[in-house]
Amino acid sequence: MSSAATDLTSPLTLSEQLDAMLFGWLERRARTAEPPLAEVTARALVPVADGQVAEVMAFCARWDLAARPAPRNHGGWTTLGIAGRLLPVEGVVEIAALLRHEVCGATAPPSPPARRR
Repeated sequence: MSSAATDLTSPLTLSEQLDAMLFGWLERRARTAEPPLAEVTARALVPVADGQVAEVMAFCARWDLAARPAPRNHGGWTTLGIAGRLLPVEGVVEIAALLRHEVCGATAPPSPPARRR
């Protein structure tokens, strides 16, 4: 079997799933609202399970988002400070909220809304 066929049947990594979700969120947002100015940026705090921090940080780097873990974690969760262009930051916050409620049973601390800079 070729590697291309194997790649198509392998499960997506968390980072690949987040890429797909953010891309879809941005496409939907582009059809339903006016785009903000390109220079508008935002910051947000997003809770991430301790074991997934490296993958989420790699995902953020691919989207040109700065991601820094807070100095302390909270019972298996690390709070990541994420900063970058407004729409990707808003998308990450909404995706984190969706995953927290649908996958984690809302056990993670809530994400505050993205703040514009």
